[in-house]
Amino acid sequence: MRGQGVAALLATCVAACGPPAVWRGRSPDHRTAFTVEESGERSCLKVEGAARSCFDGVAVRHILFSPDSRRMAFPVQDGAEWRVVLDGVSGPPVDGVGDMTFSRDGRRLAYSAERGGAWHVVVDGTFGEPFDSLYAGTLTFDPTGRRVGFVAWDGGVAVPVVDGRREAPHEGVAYLGFSTDGEHVGYVARDASRVRLFVDGVPGPGHRAIGGYLFGNAPGSVAYLARDSAAWWLVRGDERWGPYLGARALTGLAGGTGIAFVAVVEGGERLVVDGRPGPTFAQVDALSVSVTGDAWGYVGRDSLQSTVIVSGRIMDTRGWAGHLVFSPDGERYAYVVASETEDVVIDDQGVTSFNMVVGETLQFLDDGERWACLAGDLEGRKLYVAVEGEREVRPFEWSVLSEVAPSGTASDPIEEFGVAALRAWVAVEARELATSRRPR
Repeated sequence: MRGQGVAALLATCVAACGPPAVWRGRSPDHRTAFTVEESGERSCLKVEGAARSCFDGVAVRHILFSPDSRRMAFPVQDGAEWRVVLDGVSGPPVDGVGDMTFSRDGRRLAYSAERGGAWHVVVDGTFGEPFDSLYAGTLTFDPTGRRVGFVAWDGGVAVPVVDGRREAPHEGVAYLGFSTDGEHVGYVARDASRVRLFVDGVPGPGHRAIGGYLFGNAPGSVAYLARDSAAWWLVRGDERWGPYLGARALTGLAGGTGIAFVAVVEGGERLVVDGRPGPTFAQVDALSVSVTGDAWGYVGRDSLQSTVIVSGRIMDTRGWAGHLVFSPDGERYAYVVASETEDVVIDDQGVTSFNMVVGETLQFLDDGERWACLAGDLEGRKLYVAVEGEREVRPFEWSVLSEVAPSGTASDPIEEFGVAALRAWVAVEARELATSRRPR
């Protein structure tokens, strides 16, 4: 935190690295290293433990690992042809490659490909039917990995496609997604001046706008935020909560039985949990929820102070606090407090002081016993990964990260690199540190 100090320090790290002559990277779990380098007019990729492969071009910024880091896919070009290489095996030739995604268990790969002037979705190497184009960012597997869906544009209309089957066409389609068990699929469709939520192909009532939906645990149950005239409502079956000036950030709690969202009201914003409104603040930060859904919390902000609320209880009031996180089981919490002289991590057991903390990286390790974060020394121009209770730290290897970071002109290096990538890197480094310090 500490104002512009974090951005300035990260910017220094980026500038010091300079443009790489060789692209180097690692899988998210750090166990697989790869390099891409120029050899004559060819680009050669070498994955640790495998033979080097050379192509006319390698789409370095689109190298994709499965969630467990065991599988690797990337687009390559040879002449006018493109292919997707999966685990070292080249797929069929195509004219272009778009979105790529693995299923959550890493067993399946889907990607969009152009062939003969039409776009297809390729799932497990099998081409689907042709479309005029595909909506970027809509290709997705359900959480179980059994089903796949996306939105296509064909013949002047938007077409949801689920498991290779076309749904009814619409003027526009958004928010295609599946329930946790994969049994139900939903999307929001616009026709003329009305917007409807479709669940398993069945349309709901028409509204002026829909701001997101959430599947519950009961078969087919769903809640969503909708606008009618100038007012917003939470709609769940025959229930309607509201009216509100605005509504956003719909989130599930307690295993799918609870619902929370941020409502805009006169004088500011408040969190509404199962229909019960919390206190009003000028602004409410995004809700944080434990993996189990049993613990939740947020930070409410006014002009001069931040209020930390955990499961409905006010825990702290500070000049500035944020980045509230929970352990997976919800038994522990932690957040960052920033001042002009230091940053501290406050948790349910105490306070840990740092010169500076990159708050977006604060997280609990998988076992939930300790938290970790990216911290640093502004004066010493250093960054390191710190773990709760450990005196030893691990230097932050920005030089490796910067070579695989997406390029751009973002003024904030954290935003330019990506919060998700930073968090993943910190998590792996923290686990390595925690493991190395355990008694044998």
